[in-house]
Amino acid sequence: MIAIVTDSSAHLYRAEAERLGVTIVPMSYSLPGQPAFNESYMDDNGDFERVISQNIGLLRTSQATFSAFMSVFNDLVDSGAQVLCLTISSRLSGTYGNARMSAKETDPENIAVVDSLTTSGGLYLMILEARRMANQGMGLHEIARELRSLRSRVRTTFTVDDITPLRRSGRLGSVRMSISTILNIRPVLMCVDGCIVSRGVVRGRHEQYKTLINSLPATKCRCVVEGFMAETHMAELKLRIEVAGHEVLLRPIGPVLGTHLGMGSLGVSWIDTPDAQ
Repeated sequence: MIAIVTDSSAHLYRAEAERLGVTIVPMSYSLPGQPAFNESYMDDNGDFERVISQNIGLLRTSQATFSAFMSVFNDLVDSGAQVLCLTISSRLSGTYGNARMSAKETDPENIAVVDSLTTSGGLYLMILEARRMANQGMGLHEIARELRSLRSRVRTTFTVDDITPLRRSGRLGSVRMSISTILNIRPVLMCVDGCIVSRGVVRGRHEQYKTLINSLPATKCRCVVEGFMAETHMAELKLRIEVAGHEVLLRPIGPVLGTHLGMGSLGVSWIDTPDAQ
C-alpha cells in the first residue's frame, strides 16, 4: 500500500483526503504573543478568513515541522505502508527540507519525498496524479520519478488585489516592486520553477478574467480555479473557463497562503500535456 503525505497548502477537505489516502501535515499561522493556529483540512480551519481580514500585516506563518513529519512517517511505516510525500515548493517554504530530513531519519527505503515546485491547485493536481499512478500498480520510487518529471509541466497563473502581502512575505522572485493596485491595476504573476515571477499587469475585472483564461492551453484540460476571499470572482472565472471547454475544479485557498496572497487573490492551475512544452 502506498500512502500519500502532503502539507496543508494542498487545501484538501477531510473527506477527499480520506478518499485519496492522503495525510496532511500542518503548516501554521500566528499573531504576535498568541499560540499558533495549525492549518488543517479546509473544513477544519474555523473562521480563519475573519482572523486574517482583521489582522492584515500582523500574521506570521510557519512551515510544516520536522517533528510533525516524523510522527506521520513513523505511524504510516509502522502500519506497513510505503509513503510518498509531496510538498510545497522548496523555494517558497522550508517544508520540503523538513520532510526530506524526516524521511532519512525514519525509513528512506520506504519513504520518497518529492519537491512539487508548486503549491495549492498545482500541488492538488499532482496529488491526483500520484494516486492515479499508485492505483495502477506503479511502485513508490517509480511514481516519485514520474512526479519529478511531471512537475515541469505544472502551471499556475494568478493575480492579487494588493501586492503588499507578497512583498512583505519575501517570496517574490523577479517582480517589479513598484507594481501597485491603484487605478484598478493588478499584477499578473506565475509560479515558475517553484518561484513567483511577474508576467505583467491587467486593469479591471474583465481583463483579469481574460488574461487568466488566455494563459490556459488551447487544448482542453482539467484546471483548478483558486482564490482567497474571492468567491464571486472564482465562480465567474469558472463559468467563463467552462465555456471555453475546459474541466474546472473550484478550490478556495487556505489561511497560510491566504496570509501571503491577500484578500481577492484569484488564479488558475493546470498541467500541460508533454507536447505543450
